[in-house]
Amino acid sequence: MELFSETWAQAYCQKLNESEAYRKAAATWEGSLALAVRPDPALGFPKGAAVVLDLWHGACRGVQVVEGEAEADFVIEADLATWQEVLEGRLEPLTALMRGLLELKRGSIAALAPYAQAAQELVKVAREVA
Repeated sequence: MELFSETWAQAYCQKLNESEAYRKAAATWEGSLALAVRPDPALGFPKGAAVVLDLWHGACRGVQVVEGEAEADFVIEADLATWQEVLEGRLEPLTALMRGLLELKRGSIAALAPYAQAAQELVKVAREVA
């Protein structure tokens, strides 16, 4: 399944809804999250792309794939190679953020901090889909 495709995005949202661990960890999460890939015409992303998840109290209420800049409460951006490393388990998201490989383009670390466990579950579920 191709990362950042409509099929991948729908499968991800469905898997989130099936995850009891995510539901518990994200019980108070309210807002949207975009996982964005930087523009790379050679890889099929001339304007970039993003998977925008509508997350609400441990559920994924919907998902959309957008071309270009994503509108979401939180936007995390990286190049495709970095996303692949994260989703294959070869790179931890926190390490990638600290090294500047993943960039929080919208939202703040302080606002995300209370949801650290939910973020871990988001990555864990994404790894199951990837």
